[in-house]
Amino acid sequence: MFQTASSEAGKAGGERKCEERTGQIILVSSAYEIAVRSCPLNPNENKGNINWYKNDSNTSISMERGSRIHQYKDKLWFVPAKVKDSGQYYCTVRNSTYCLKIEVTAKFVQHEPDLCYSAQAIYEQKLIIAGNGQLVCPYLDYFKDENNELPKIEWDKDCKPLLLDDANFIGESNKLIIMNVTEAHKGNYTCRASYALLGKQYPISRVIKLLTLEENRPQSPEIVSPVNETMEVVPGSQLQLVCNVTGREANFVYWKWNGSLIDDDDPVLAEDYIQVENPPSKKRNTVILMLNISEVKSKFYLYPFTCVARNKYGINAAYIQLIHPVPSFQKHLIGIFVMLTVVITSSVFIYKIFKVDIVLWYRDSCYDFLPKKASDGKTYDAYILYPKTLGEGSTSNSDVFVFKILPEVLEKQCGYKLFIYGRDDYAGEDIVEVTNENIKKSRRLIIILVRETSGFSWLGRSSEEHIVLYNALVQDGVKVVLLELEKIQDYEKMPESIQFLKRKQGAIRWSGDWTGERSQSAKTRFWKKVRYHMPAQQPLQPSASCCLQPQGPTPGRDCEGRAPCLSGSR
Repeated sequence: MFQTASSEAGKAGGERKCEERTGQIILVSSAYEIAVRSCPLNPNENKGNINWYKNDSNTSISMERGSRIHQYKDKLWFVPAKVKDSGQYYCTVRNSTYCLKIEVTAKFVQHEPDLCYSAQAIYEQKLIIAGNGQLVCPYLDYFKDENNELPKIEWDKDCKPLLLDDANFIGESNKLIIMNVTEAHKGNYTCRASYALLGKQYPISRVIKLLTLEENRPQSPEIVSPVNETMEVVPGSQLQLVCNVTGREANFVYWKWNGSLIDDDDPVLAEDYIQVENPPSKKRNTVILMLNISEVKSKFYLYPFTCVARNKYGINAAYIQLIHPVPSFQKHLIGIFVMLTVVITSSVFIYKIFKVDIVLWYRDSCYDFLPKKASDGKTYDAYILYPKTLGEGSTSNSDVFVFKILPEVLEKQCGYKLFIYGRDDYAGEDIVEVTNENIKKSRRLIIILVRETSGFSWLGRSSEEHIVLYNALVQDGVKVVLLELEKIQDYEKMPESIQFLKRKQGAIRWSGDWTGERSQSAKTRFWKKVRYHMPAQQPLQPSASCCLQPQGPTPGRDCEGRAPCLSGSR
């Protein structure tokens, strides 16, 4: 760091023959480092022997290399310097006819707390933004070795090691090269080295404060837009092209097409000029030139529209090429996606409403085209579990439904084969064996539920019901169908197995009077739901089955009195 001191001229009392002068520069260095001071002579003044003195003493400073403060050749060395060494020193140049005495002020300071330098020992250097620059580590020429080479230098920034990556920072001799200087590069840079003297190493450091300057060199205009681009335009449409130009100097901006300027009398093309006012601090001018096209003609696709900007320092140009619109599949894809979404949503909605009818239609229409499955070894399509009438010879509505209506619809009209205990068993057979054997031969289990004041005690009361429910739910995994002949308010009085089935899959309940004639038609909603839960069945042909005639055979038997044998797996 340099400080200015006042100069004075005169003659000391003891040395009247010497001209005296005070040095204009005060050099500040870090204490506890090796330091060197030179005699500030003009080029034509070094014509004699140079001697150094401390303060105004007549005794010259020692020339012994081993002394901490000594003169070596014509330089004053501090090995190392201490704060107490600060003060005035004199160098004299003397020959037989000439004597010059110069006062030199040396100042040595300690580092500030929490810093690696002192603010008094900073050298300022300036670099221009947007270009490459270099910082120079000053006053190192004194420390060249016998090969005239400078010591190796390491760099810090703000007291932290600086990475020399050869991309942003490059170290070269006593210089630090900074690539593409920006505001972020501001800071205090420290160059560090060491010097060996009489077998001992001494540190050297210089602190450089980097200041950045804006580049003031003249610039050609900059075209912000367009940027050599293409634009999709529909023929016959109206269009406005915008040219945005900025620069430090006044700019002249114009549009060209096919190598020619835009004619002021052109009926289709017209230029519109706007001068933008910028704050004086920006020191930039902005010009916007719009080209209005009232109708895009086919010839405009042949050549680009070019915006040209010039000033006294240079010229720049940028173009817009009009092109025909490329067919966009995005709208079509969006339309297809929306249509598919609507179709799928509608299909799901329709399927949920008409699921039963769709499945039954599919079975009836496509049964012949479905792959034939191997026989599952089952004899019956369903085992009917129903409440038994208490008391011999007594009947109930559920008996009418089981022994008359069920066979009429499912067997005669739909072709299913049912096992109904009390109809298809033989006298004297053990109920447990009959039930256990025939449940295994059935593909479905239909449980008839009615509202009784006895709390449905028949369900789970007899061994038959226990066996059937066990085989259906646990052992064989038979699919169960619950049929409610009337609305049942309370399921809590039923066995837990029935409650579980009700919660899991619900029940099919007849709505209205199931004892009427309509209850015996397979086309009613109730029977469609029952058929939906039954196995797939090959449709009966009217011409091949007498079972469709009003006067059919005995329930559970075919036209010749035999039980029908349904082939294939359901």
